Amino acid sequence: PRPFIKLPVAIWLTSEQRTLQAKSIHMGPRLSTLISDILANEEDLRDTLEIFTEELGAILRHPDTGDEHPGRFLSVVFRNTDALARTDGLMPVTVAALLTAGPTDDRPLICELIARNGNEAEADVAAFFRAYARTVIRPTLAMYLLYGIAFEAHQQNSLVLFNHAGHPRKLLIRDFGDGRSFAPLFEERGHCLKPFTQRGILPTTFDEDISLVRSFVIDACFVCHLHEVALCLTELYGLAGNSPWRIMREETEEAFDALRPRVSSDEFWLRERAAFLEDPWPTRSVLRMHLERYRDYRVEHQLPNPLTEAE
Repeated sequence: PRPFIKLPVAIWLTSEQRTLQAKSIHMGPRLSTLISDILANEEDLRDTLEIFTEELGAILRHPDTGDEHPGRFLSVVFRNTDALARTDGLMPVTVAALLTAGPTDDRPLICELIARNGNEAEADVAAFFRAYARTVIRPTLAMYLLYGIAFEAHQQNSLVLFNHAGHPRKLLIRDFGDGRSFAPLFEERGHCLKPFTQRGILPTTFDEDISLVRSFVIDACFVCHLHEVALCLTELYGLAGNSPWRIMREETEEAFDALRPRVSSDEFWLRERAAFLEDPWPTRSVLRMHLERYRDYRVEHQLPNPLTEAE
């Protein structure tokens, strides 16, 4: 298959201007290579997660100063698309498309997939969402808790692989230029990652504080992805109470329990479990970042954790 080609677009879209900065050009290929190396040695994780590897990035550099900042409008990333050349019958669907109205009845595409599993009764919807949440949560938390790697699993960067019956089977992730990582965790398992350092550019690889890596997972995967799917299903099907969030909580608890024997310490496991299940969720303060002209891309505020009351 031909590669995906990512280019900068000089417009403001969603939360930022769609440039391709030097950090993304350098770190996208590095981080996706690290994840590929991990998957090559982790059979269980490989069965649940695939990625579009970023094989090459290029950016214009000033010939005299070496400054790459002006090149954010003259840059490119090439992504390997082997994950689309499938022989297993699985169909990749971008998550944002699942919540988009279809061409026939104006209902989101996710309804069509649920209908393939039954008659769209509440039990069918719950069973679908449980399988979906498990498909997303298991590999995302495994990569974070075991290796300290946070990929940006929001609706745009996440694809879910469905079988012909509409059952979710695997998570497929793209875009690693802004991914975050906590070096002590992947280093203790024998891996290395060269960080990108440049004055005025906030780092994405951390050595002492994992909180900014954790908040990246929570905001992208739980707030902007799973929570939105839960809201959509609740509105469409009139689900009782907080059942989708109870399912999210149960699947998150099961993922933590399954990973506990391999996590670096009980103290770390307990702290992270509380951060995901009990503490307020951090999310990006997009309006404030706009007003401050993106002086700091890490400005956050806290949201009530919907899993706390879903026990």
